[in-house]
Amino acid sequence: FNPLLSTNFKFELMRIPNVTYWCTSANVPSVNIGNVEVGNMFVKHHVPGSSIEMDDLKLSFAVDEEFSNWNEIYKWMRGLVPFENFREILSNTENYYSDGIVYCLNSAKQPYIRIVYKKLLPVSLDGFELNSALNDVDPIIVNVRFKYESFDVEKVT
Repeated sequence: FNPLLSTNFKFELMRIPNVTYWCTSANVPSVNIGNVEVGNMFVKHHVPGSSIEMDDLKLSFAVDEEFSNWNEIYKWMRGLVPFENFREILSNTENYYSDGIVYCLNSAKQPYIRIVYKKLLPVSLDGFELNSALNDVDPIIVNVRFKYESFDVEKVT
């Protein structure tokens, strides 16, 4: 038995394959199914309903010194809604989405489990503060939140 380590993982988006997000945190979203209570006056039990609810995918990542990882998500979001004029909106609705993968890494930093998210849609991206008055030089960490269609957990072969 080797426990899953919550400190070894990375995130990749298919729409920007040259950018890897070295995350400081990522959630595996909760999944809840609806259910219906059925029965008679003596015994009640539950059967599966017709809906499933999944929490958002939430990631925290370190912004690189060229802002490229943060800026790629920002540009994606700018293409989803008009900021200045309607020409900015992505014309092909398939470009609204991207598949993404959270890789769980083993102790040798090699992927062994991947969580594949289908049709990610960014709905929130944190801003960040640049502050020259700080004494400690810590990386800038931001949060991003995605809606998605579904996810699957797979073993990397």
